[in-house]
Amino acid sequence: MGDAALCYTDLIPVLVDDSTEKNSSTDLKAIVEFYVGPNEPWKEVTALTSVSRTGATLKLSKPSQIGRLMSLMLPMPREMRLYDLDDQIYQIVGIVQYCHASAAGEPTVYDVGLGFVGKNVPETYNADPMQSYRASGTSTDGLWRIVAVNSEFKTREAARLSIPLNVTISYTNRLTRVADKQPTQARDISATGASVVCWLGADIGDRVKFACDEYNFYAFAIVRGRKEHYNGPPTLHLEFVDARFPVEKLPTQ
Repeated sequence: MGDAALCYTDLIPVLVDDSTEKNSSTDLKAIVEFYVGPNEPWKEVTALTSVSRTGATLKLSKPSQIGRLMSLMLPMPREMRLYDLDDQIYQIVGIVQYCHASAAGEPTVYDVGLGFVGKNVPETYNADPMQSYRASGTSTDGLWRIVAVNSEFKTREAARLSIPLNVTISYTNRLTRVADKQPTQARDISATGASVVCWLGADIGDRVKFACDEYNFYAFAIVRGRKEHYNGPPTLHLEFVDARFPVEKLPTQ
């Protein structure tokens, strides 16, 4: 993902369309480049489903291993940039945080979440573009710090499905005993857990109640991850501890 590989001047008109509203994340398109195998670079133009200063979500026609790096070129709104404020196209590298097949539609598309790590790939990537990385905290500007790892991320046993579900999350602060309950949507779900976006103060290790009335599912869950967002509520990654969600009841189309 060197500079030369990303000079797609012929594709810039595809990204920059004055007929769309640039500040809406769903109107932003990006050129995405990554490796699907040794000596197998892949690039495509895709619309972003969400974007912030520190990450993005998007749909791709090819899957990627969690922990791999992708490079994006896009007309990022100026207020979301950390550098190259006046350039037409913004280049940034992201680490794959999740990648799973969408539950509906043909051909198969993959929902991908990226955490931004900076403008340039590390030297270890130049030596091996199939190198895997893990996040090791954030820098002062909010971007992820990464370190190379010797083994690939182990895919979770229960695949997560990208199906929005109306759910309610309840949390009681262990110190103040103040209870809070918020309706929200699950961004994805599996038999053993889900990701939800909400303003609850629950942190990693806290216990919450998860309720989905549509499927008559109620369970306690442990917060296994909490991802802060620059322009919205945090994402909580939950693991169910006393029940399995009936994914077999979810629609397949």
